[in-house]
Amino acid sequence: MESPLVTADIVEATEFPELARRFNVYAVPKTVINETYEVTGAVPEPHLVAALAQAVGAEPPMPEEGEE
Repeated sequence: MESPLVTADIVEATEFPELARRFNVYAVPKTVINETYEVTGAVPEPHLVAALAQAVGAEPPMPEEGEE
């Protein structure tokens, strides 16, 4: 899923330990949304989309048939 309203940066925690400490990174992958909402671990796309929606106070989209 792609949107011009969403941007992302990937940071190597071992190369930027100050960021790893700031966001309490102890396991990877860790997704931090708007510097306040966090998702740890590899999650299916629908779960990440729902987390994004929750982080911005929107209704998560309904999963398409066959997705979970």
